[in-house]
Amino acid sequence: MTDSVAAQPGVSRAVVGAALATAAGVVPGLLGFNESVVPTGALFGLGWPALGIAGALLLDRDPGSRLGRAMAALALVPVGVAAVALLTGDAAARWQRVEAAWEWLGAGPVVAALAVVAWGVDIAADRLSRRRLVWLVVWSAGLVGAVLAASLGAGPQAAAAVSTLGLWGMAGLLYRLATARELRPVDEPLLDAAVAAATLLFGAAVGTVVRVGGLRAGFPAPDLSGAFAAVVSAALVLPAGLWLRRSVLQRRYGPGTLSAADVEQITADLHSQTDVRELLAKAAAMVAAASGHERVGLVLGADVPDLPPHWVLHPLVVGGDRVGTVYLEPRHPEGPEPRQDRAVRQLLPTVALVAKAVSLAVEADHVRRDLTRERARILGDLHDGLGPMLVGMSMRVRAELRHRPTPLLETLARDLADCRGDLRGIVSGLTPSALDDGDLAGALHRLAGSFGGQGPAVTIDSALGERLAPEIAVAVYRSVAEGITNALRHARAGRVAVDVRTTPAGRVLVDVTDDGAGGAVVFGIGLSSLRRRAEELGGSLHVAGTPSVGTRLHLDLPARRAA
Repeated sequence: MTDSVAAQPGVSRAVVGAALATAAGVVPGLLGFNESVVPTGALFGLGWPALGIAGALLLDRDPGSRLGRAMAALALVPVGVAAVALLTGDAAARWQRVEAAWEWLGAGPVVAALAVVAWGVDIAADRLSRRRLVWLVVWSAGLVGAVLAASLGAGPQAAAAVSTLGLWGMAGLLYRLATARELRPVDEPLLDAAVAAATLLFGAAVGTVVRVGGLRAGFPAPDLSGAFAAVVSAALVLPAGLWLRRSVLQRRYGPGTLSAADVEQITADLHSQTDVRELLAKAAAMVAAASGHERVGLVLGADVPDLPPHWVLHPLVVGGDRVGTVYLEPRHPEGPEPRQDRAVRQLLPTVALVAKAVSLAVEADHVRRDLTRERARILGDLHDGLGPMLVGMSMRVRAELRHRPTPLLETLARDLADCRGDLRGIVSGLTPSALDDGDLAGALHRLAGSFGGQGPAVTIDSALGERLAPEIAVAVYRSVAEGITNALRHARAGRVAVDVRTTPAGRVLVDVTDDGAGGAVVFGIGLSSLRRRAEELGGSLHVAGTPSVGTRLHLDLPARRAA
């Protein structure tokens, strides 16, 4: 039992001392209310215990707090003033002397207290400390000015009331400043105060005009009409003030979130982008728009670029793996505001998923390119290695067959011829031989000429402004060949028009139209394969038929694959 009690944390001596100082500071004010005179001296002393209460709270958080000790000591100011006054003079005039002492001191105790508080406040060179100092200076100046104005303009009682209320407010402000981990810039609360003041002044002005008009016109209850008009006017103008405040803060910090309209605007041109890594720039633009940062960048992987010291880095992690990094340039050289940092952290999971998707797409593209190179290597091996071997074997078998014909040699010659035909089919399936020289327009014209005299009249209209990537050229060639073949086999067309052209947006468009029977189009193996390949390349393939009008095949592809 003894051990368990000893293990419990107790109240520190600093807190006990602050509590005793606060209690002692309350006594002079309470005793003053027992006199028959107006307790102006008591009012002067009732504000100081608030500093002791705030000091005790600070010492409870940190027994070594210099500010807490200073504020606890200030709670004893009423005791000191009362002791000096009460120990001198006759008993009948003691509290009058206390009141006179407070009046003679004027704003001096408040100024001395502010000096003690300034000594107790730890001021560093960072942004938070500077804001604490600004708030302290502004409140101190306002308090001293208010006490002096009340003393000179309204008398001792008003000065006592203003001093007491100001010290209670000072105590709360000091506790807030000492415990806050983030503070808004001073101009933001001033903006709030300006909006509130403008709203109240507008309502008061309208109410005054209505009241004066009612009095002159002899309306009944003009005061009630004026009050009602003031309340309604203030309520109507308040939304405009709130909108102005929100607009100012959004220009400084950004909205903090992304609306559907923001996402639509930022991603409007993604359909025309062929490089999936453009998504990284779009994601960075989203973060910048939501958080109000000067510049935002995003890179994949664990490597980060060399950046100035004031830039902020946020790792992007998905499933425990780091997939990228977001780096931000704040508008302020000391870093982003806390609300901006919170907005960024809310967007990080979404941005991390975008980075992961882009990383997977880039990896898939690299694999596709590796497969393309491997296919080209296999093509070369088949064409340059196995092909000549089969030709040589076939020539030797046929030579032997001419000298000594036997059924076995005849069968072997036929099998070798079939193998050579199969090999040519395989090789042409990998890459059409018509594209060996890379001239797609010429290959299409030769393709159209191959149908002369045995099918529909084929016309080719090509406007290729740039050289297409090899896989894109193959897809275009095969789509045109499939469209012409289908017109010959199924549509019973008499005329086929082929239009192939590139656009300024970096796309290649293909249209194959015929004047055949039209009607519903069934995607067989050929069309299904072409459509799947078009989608893999970042494009689309559509085929539609209209009865008695014809069929149209439309292919839309990027002119170049992403690097």
